[in-house]
Amino acid sequence: MRTRTPGRLWRSLAVIFVAASLVFAPRAAAQDTQYWSDAFGMQARLLGGVVIGSDEDVSAVYYNPGAIALADSLQFLISLNALRYAQIGFSVPSVPSVPASTGWSAVSNMFAGTLPIGGRDTHQRLAYSLLTRQSFTFGAQLRDLPLDSFAPIPPPAPFTSVGNALISQSLSETWAGLTYSKEKAGHWGFGASLFIPIRSQTWSQSVSAQVVNALGQTALAMKEYDFSFSSWSLLLKLGAQYRAEHWSAGMTVTTPRVNLFGSGDVGATRSYIDQGVVGGAGSSQIATNYQSNLSATYHSALSVGAGYGYHWTNTRLDISAEWFAAVSEFTLLPATSFTPQTGGDTITMALTAKYRSLINYGIGVQHRFSPRWNLYGAFRTDKTSIPEGAKSVGTLVNWDLYHANFGVQATIGRAAVILGLDTAWGSKPAQSATGTPAPGLPKLPVVDESFFSLTGALGFRISF
Repeated sequence: MRTRTPGRLWRSLAVIFVAASLVFAPRAAAQDTQYWSDAFGMQARLLGGVVIGSDEDVSAVYYNPGAIALADSLQFLISLNALRYAQIGFSVPSVPSVPASTGWSAVSNMFAGTLPIGGRDTHQRLAYSLLTRQSFTFGAQLRDLPLDSFAPIPPPAPFTSVGNALISQSLSETWAGLTYSKEKAGHWGFGASLFIPIRSQTWSQSVSAQVVNALGQTALAMKEYDFSFSSWSLLLKLGAQYRAEHWSAGMTVTTPRVNLFGSGDVGATRSYIDQGVVGGAGSSQIATNYQSNLSATYHSALSVGAGYGYHWTNTRLDISAEWFAAVSEFTLLPATSFTPQTGGDTITMALTAKYRSLINYGIGVQHRFSPRWNLYGAFRTDKTSIPEGAKSVGTLVNWDLYHANFGVQATIGRAAVILGLDTAWGSKPAQSATGTPAPGLPKLPVVDESFFSLTGALGFRISF
């Protein structure tokens, strides 16, 4: 029998399993790495948010504040909760079967209205809005995953060699805003929306690995990591729009966030015990730490958007694009590193993030069949903000997605109702196909990942 450093191979098994589980589990958030994951309002929602150049309803407080003063009427809008079905699929050649994660969730949207300044007929407007920029919860379980699928079998061969991973997380981000917009020369509209984003996120992971060999020797490893934080900040969205008889165009600038205050907690456990599964003396390690009442700061990108719309008698075409600047690496939770209680390498606890520069674009079409019925369709990109090769914690989909929207609007008098569907899909093959968790350890398995979701849209608007 070969002799090995006590506990070395078991630690290899644990590390490899943990790393492999991280391929699956920590990406189980919603589309937090995407900027165009959701659309808001009425027509804007059915057109997939591709309305920077020609938003005709009060959702312009988000898409282009300059359009508010150009609206023909005052409006009150409620874009109601809808249901979202999402599926995340995994394919690992070295594992007989890996479950896909699916789930239903409620998706809230937008509440907004406009008020005249100086009388009903003036074209200076105030608007108020409350929108849910991000909202999701997710839980996933991977049970009885064979460790020997990821590592060489030690002598003597294990009788039982399995691992489990549990993930739970949620994110909510609500924007409360006040908008001022003014018309100039009958064709120009200028406006600004001041938003207070309120962001709250929790993330928890628990991973365990167990081995029993033919001699009855056992080994057990566990890893737990969790964080939670909330952050309040300010940002400003500026917009201008020009509207002619048959066409319109607009441009927006969204500032980075200015942090107001925030707090959070983070905890970690990474321990193991080995009775001599790989031969020789047993070994163990205890590493646990928890830090609370930390300051929390969340950063977002500067963005510039532009859009154009053309109107025929019964058909309207919209195109939009938005550039997002890169965000340098920042510390979200400034937790301090710690040394395991029984010794070992220092463990980093701080939570950091960074985002790359990207451009999203889309096209939308509206056709009026009658004064009461309109049909909508749209397509848009939804690119990831995570740089290639960067480690992302607590994110679901860190690759590019695509969206297709379909829907109808019915108008009765001054009231309008919408029904729509947003479909999103994307995939990224051969994840973690290169590299190793640590020097000298086997490579991680190749993982093919895919994402698919359906989101329903329901809204109600009154014009007066």
